[in-house]
Amino acid sequence: MRSKAIVRTALALTLALPVAAPAAAYADSAVTAAASTTMDSISNPRTGENVTIAGTTNAPEVIVKVIAPNGTVLFYDIVAPSAGRYSVSFKLPTTASAGSQYQVVAGQGTAVATGTFTVQSSGGTTSPPPAGTPTSPTTPPAAVGKVEFKLTDIAAPANGIATVDASKASIEGAQIVLPIGASQTVGSNALAIKLSSGTVTIPSEVLGALSTLAGSDAKASIALGVSQLSDSEAAAAIAKAKVPGAQMAPQGQVLALTLGVVLADGTTKPLTAFAKPIKLQLQLAVGADVGLSGIYYIADNGTVEYIGGTVQGTTITAEVSHFSQYGVFSYAKNYADLPSAHWASRAVQELTAKHVVEGIAADKFGPNAAVTRAEFLTMVVRQFGLEASGPSPFSDIQTGSWYADAVAAAYANGMVEGTGTGKFEPNKTITREEMAVMIARVYEKQGGQATGGQTQVSGFADAASISKWALEDVEAAVKSGLMNGSKDGRFAPLSKASRAEAAQVLYNLLHKTQA
Repeated sequence: MRSKAIVRTALALTLALPVAAPAAAYADSAVTAAASTTMDSISNPRTGENVTIAGTTNAPEVIVKVIAPNGTVLFYDIVAPSAGRYSVSFKLPTTASAGSQYQVVAGQGTAVATGTFTVQSSGGTTSPPPAGTPTSPTTPPAAVGKVEFKLTDIAAPANGIATVDASKASIEGAQIVLPIGASQTVGSNALAIKLSSGTVTIPSEVLGALSTLAGSDAKASIALGVSQLSDSEAAAAIAKAKVPGAQMAPQGQVLALTLGVVLADGTTKPLTAFAKPIKLQLQLAVGADVGLSGIYYIADNGTVEYIGGTVQGTTITAEVSHFSQYGVFSYAKNYADLPSAHWASRAVQELTAKHVVEGIAADKFGPNAAVTRAEFLTMVVRQFGLEASGPSPFSDIQTGSWYADAVAAAYANGMVEGTGTGKFEPNKTITREEMAVMIARVYEKQGGQATGGQTQVSGFADAASISKWALEDVEAAVKSGLMNGSKDGRFAPLSKASRAEAAQVLYNLLHKTQA
């Protein structure tokens, strides 16, 4: 059983994940057969009762999905038929809301049958809502299974983080439950819930929001829903992504996460947005290509979005502002004009995987093309998540231009000062010394110190041609190993930087700041 919580996204990587039933299935509780698969009528269950889904088919196996009113997948299984019939059962969560209607899909491809069932109240049968009646999005189904913890199970805070060890709990559809008083127990500390596949660290602000969500219900519980996709499911989903020239592959587990409170009467109230990001740490698969891997989430409209992540040892950590279906995937994109033997090949591959750089076309990177000041600055700002405190002061930066926010962020972080005339000249090709100034300042901002390497700027044959205003930063960039000279002993400060050079320099900067 695998529960799939899925949310919306923005990155245009199309991925068809068939979780929604055909529109006809939403009309009423009648069953619609398609091709060679049929479905028997489903009895309307009470909360906590078993639900049986059965029918006939001539397919070698049948995929069965049960879709909750809010669009998440409550139940998933692959069934092998016997004598032309399939049958599978699962237990309806006790927190399922009476009167809510669930959609059922069984089959494969276009050979599917669909049906519905409506949750009964404890007192008897509840009629299904009229066709077209919207269902409440505030009562999502709980994950199958429940693992309850007491306040005494919360370990004392260390370095501002209290801990609950749920690593031995099954994540094949588990709901990790804590008393609502956990918010007061933890206080101003964060709460880390250890899972078998990683850790979810909830800040005190989010715990406070959960307490507010529970209201005056002292018997309410905090509920973290966790379920896992199988490796084959994750691989099959990503295989359908329409990413020209790129390949994505699972590099760890894919988890569906939900967070909310369960009231004393069994009503579940989800927390759909977080006042402060939750830290999500996932295990990397053995042999994962760390440089090409990142955390992504899969959305209900069949797209995926890159979240990012910082690797430490065998784990990768990122912050998320809402819960969804998250997993670790590698992203490999090859360019026809950048063979693997090219000196900047690996740098471009990693930066592409981190969605910091893009090609000039679907299959071309343009390694020898020039880079503008705005383009390079935008790459740096994007990689380090720099933010602006207000608009930049440059007269040639128009509000609403694609680089306006990046220039403002760079200015706020001391990366740029302009060209001395009150302008930034965003479309001017960046020189090597200008690039050195930008990366040296970012490196210092990120806590780096120019202590690496022994090369001195004075050792370059063309040292005298380095502008005085750039000299100190060029020296810092060279000493730190962020930039090198040419084979003929020159630095070429006024030469125009190529896209390959810019990628290599940014790659060096990235690895230096993560060291």
